[in-house]
Amino acid sequence: MKKSILALALIGATSLSFSQRGEIRDAESAVEDNNFKEALAQLDIAKPLLADEKDKWVIRYHLTKAKTHGNLAEKKSGDDLISDMDIALQSLESVLSMESENEEALAYQNKLRQTMVQTAIDGQNNGDFDIAEKLLYKTYELDRNDTVMLYYAASAAVNGKIYDKALDHYQKLLDIGFNGATEQFVATNIESGEEEIFESKNMRDIAIKTSEFKNPSKKMTPALTGEIAKNITLIYIQEDQPDKALSAIKKAKEENPEDMSLLQAEADLYYRIGKIDKYDEVMKQVVKMDPENPLLYYNLGVASEQLGDKKSAKEYYLQTIELDPEMVNAYINLAALTLSKEKDIVEEMNSLGNSRADNKKYQELNKQKKQFYKDALPYLEKASELNPKNMDALKTKLNIYYQLEMSDKAKVLQEKINSLQE
Repeated sequence: MKKSILALALIGATSLSFSQRGEIRDAESAVEDNNFKEALAQLDIAKPLLADEKDKWVIRYHLTKAKTHGNLAEKKSGDDLISDMDIALQSLESVLSMESENEEALAYQNKLRQTMVQTAIDGQNNGDFDIAEKLLYKTYELDRNDTVMLYYAASAAVNGKIYDKALDHYQKLLDIGFNGATEQFVATNIESGEEEIFESKNMRDIAIKTSEFKNPSKKMTPALTGEIAKNITLIYIQEDQPDKALSAIKKAKEENPEDMSLLQAEADLYYRIGKIDKYDEVMKQVVKMDPENPLLYYNLGVASEQLGDKKSAKEYYLQTIELDPEMVNAYINLAALTLSKEKDIVEEMNSLGNSRADNKKYQELNKQKKQFYKDALPYLEKASELNPKNMDALKTKLNIYYQLEMSDKAKVLQEKINSLQE
């Protein structure tokens, strides 16, 4: 009798096992048919007795579960998307913990990685930076050697004003010595004469063999250390913590004292917190490192104006247009700088009386005032030539035409301004 009971018990256990395997097979078939609701139902039935199953079937269970939730994630958004993606990734991790070289699991993990990156890109384009940050960080967690994904996650957090996560990600990048510079393989297009970037060394070398390209070489993209330091400082400034911002810049400079982007970030920080003298000091260091950059001279001109050094400001603006003759704002600022002298003269003219000496002085001052108008006019003419719709330049020029009694030009310009404002 005992033997009979034991045999029945064994038969019962075997039938349960076969039933469980059948449900895993049914779940696999449901995934192939894109019937993910059915797949979930079959997996739920199979789950309770999974601990008693052989590794082969446990692996098949988790693979099917990963594919089910991975596919469901693609059809969802927000927290629901993240929830399904988490389950899919955890299921794959369960497979790989049992069989680290499982090709099917590794292939599907790579597919999920591509899905997460593309979904993050789409999210950023649609302004959903929270989802983008979460997906990019999960992508980094899949392969912590892929540090650029952590950088992208930090950038998404900055764009979404999720500053606590941005700071955390940036700090991780600094701790691991992230540089961000990447190697590029380039060659010159013989027909266009332009240098082009190739996806890989192999692709570049193939292009050279076609005789359509020449001068193969490689170069490094600029390091991202300065940008990271700059973003950290901007976050601290946003949160009204300038001391922490200065500390972050100082630490970054200790490791990269010759990094021009770090110096630029430091200068920007001083400018934002109103320390224009320190801004001017640091910017002069930056100019020495990049003396052919017109924008640096323009920025120094603006800073010099704010410091009251109009002579230096003019010199910097003139250097700007010497390096870049098409920088409209430099011409406008030169005109404004020239006209700024008018204020003191007008005040002095208004303070004069009606004596013969005062009248004579008035005429002299009026002559000087008109000369300022004449000196400023060429800058405004050039600015209008480069940007015919710049209203600041047009309106200032119109005022000068009236002051210099250039009625015909004033009439034509007034009509142009009216047409632009319609």
